[in-house]
Amino acid sequence: MWASIDSDNNVTKVYTRPTAITYGDVNYPQNVMSSWTNDELATIKVYPVVEDSTNYEDPSYYINTNETFTYYDSVAINGITYTNTVVGAYGTATPMALNDTTDADGTVTPGLKSNAITVQNQQAYGLLEPSDWYVVRKSENGTAIPTDWDNWRESIRTTYQQQVVAINACTTVPEFQALFTPVGDPPVAPLPQFPPSPS
Repeated sequence: MWASIDSDNNVTKVYTRPTAITYGDVNYPQNVMSSWTNDELATIKVYPVVEDSTNYEDPSYYINTNETFTYYDSVAINGITYTNTVVGAYGTATPMALNDTTDADGTVTPGLKSNAITVQNQQAYGLLEPSDWYVVRKSENGTAIPTDWDNWRESIRTTYQQQVVAINACTTVPEFQALFTPVGDPPVAPLPQFPPSPS
């Protein structure tokens, strides 16, 4: 990624890929960005862009700001000093709402908790559905559900209830996010996991 700056060192344009540009009265082909050195590009006011993702958060849980681009003669990012470069950075991200919100018109917008519970409910339904025929058969002719399948179906319902309790217990977005972030070896999310079906 590259950026052009003006005589006041303000970023005027950002290029995500090599692009033909005009500087002064000269037109330069797109390959100058990939073939010229940084010093050569500086003669036409084009500089490499360094991404600073310090403030960038997972968009599943946060609303990130737009990326802003600033030229620096010298800047340190994550312990590395860069000279004559443009930095792409983000402002402080805003946590999404954990709980449902209601606007002035009475429209309810589900929060992170409600959305997560809906997803887990759908997963539980999807796991149980293929073996629902056991329940139908028992209802229609009294044939018992095999014990292993009966126990497993109950464990799915129990696990779902545990998930709901864990999700609703969260009071902050980082706490909520941690429920779904795999840890350990092998990595597993702390949120209670649905058990596998009988073989």
